Parts: sequence; structure tokens; C-alpha cells
Amino acid sequence: MDIWTFINMLRSKAISEIIFTKHCKWRLSQRGFREEDIMKLLGDKRRLRGIFQQKEDRFMLCYEHPTNRDLDVILILDVKHIKSKLRVVVVTVFPQPSRKRTKVIEDEED
Repeated sequence: MDIWTFINMLRSKAISEIIFTKHCKWRLSQRGFREEDIMKLLGDKRRLRGIFQQKEDRFMLCYEHPTNRDLDVILILDVKHIKSKLRVVVVTVFPQPSRKRTKVIEDEED
């Protein structure tokens, strides 16, 4: 699936099924997320910051963290296009420091 097809289907909320891998469920519990939190993020267009295609049917989505503005939430998804609907498999989820709010401190010479 190309990235534009994926973006259009994500915008139209054409997700028919969301599946979490065992690895993802384990990582969610370690990182303080719930499956419900991830499903809400997938439906929230306002928090979406970026989409990157990693493989033919694998995408990385970057969302603004719901409670901590200094973090982003990264979702790795495998998607399958089935009869105008998306089947989404959440491979993993992890927090990442937000690039939007990262400050660079330069050495000052007096």
C-alpha cells in the first residue's frame, strides 16, 4: 500500500479492525499505555504529527503525547487494505522526546 492510500483511509476512519501483537501488549504495560489509549490516538487527527512509510505495508505514526507535551508517542503499524477498509496490527508503541520542544543549549563564552 502506498502512503497516500494509507493517509486517505486513516482520514476517512476506514479502520475495521485493530489488533495488538503480544510484543506490543507487553510493551504497552511496561510503558504505561493501555490499548484504549492507542485506539483513541488512531482516531485523533489533531495529535498526529507525522507518518513515515517503513516498508510496503508498515508505517510509523508520530502523535503528540496526550498528557506530556515533552514526549511524542510513536506507533509502528502493519496495515492491510481489505475491501475499502483497513486492518491494523499495532506492532509496538514507544514514547520519544518531542523534537518540537527540544532546546539546544549552546556553550556561551564570556
